[in-house]
Amino acid sequence: MPPKIRISKEEIGRQAFELVRRQGIDALTAKSLARALNCSTQPIFWWFGTMQEVTDCVIRQAKNLFAEYVRRSDADSHAFKAIGLNYIAFAKDEKELFKLLFMRRRADAADTPDIVNSEENSPFILEAVRAESGLSEDDAKRVFRELWLFSHGIATMIATATADFGDRAIRQMLSDVYRGVLLHIESTGDRSDRR
Repeated sequence: MPPKIRISKEEIGRQAFELVRRQGIDALTAKSLARALNCSTQPIFWWFGTMQEVTDCVIRQAKNLFAEYVRRSDADSHAFKAIGLNYIAFAKDEKELFKLLFMRRRADAADTPDIVNSEENSPFILEAVRAESGLSEDDAKRVFRELWLFSHGIATMIATATADFGDRAIRQMLSDVYRGVLLHIESTGDRSDRR
């Protein structure tokens, strides 16, 4: 009779996630994960064929946590501003997961990372912009892209300990950029739906 498997795939995935959450993706090796699980590497490779599969599992969990952050509401802010604040809060609270999702070289890099522009997150984010501003979908995408780039800069500085800003300063900066982009679109008549 084969030995009973005592460590579940879910437990391995959970431990891998926590390891990356605390120490970063470079700390995730078969040995370090086995040490965290207090076992040999055999159960890891029983459930996951390769360490890339373990990494993919960690990335899925990180994306799920990020999606929870993005959807948090903030009674003191408009929905779209709350999304920017939540993005920055994710970088502040989950530095290593933020780096994993947004600060590593990717072969599939596009205008915006897939995680933000995903089927799960994009409609929610764009609807928040459109509901507040009455903009067309194209203009809402433009506002989103420009505010996301600004938010990403702040979040990156926080995640790498390059700079730190108080919540009040962050709120003010996001408001200024949001209003500035809207004002530019309105004052120049540079609206996507008029082109």
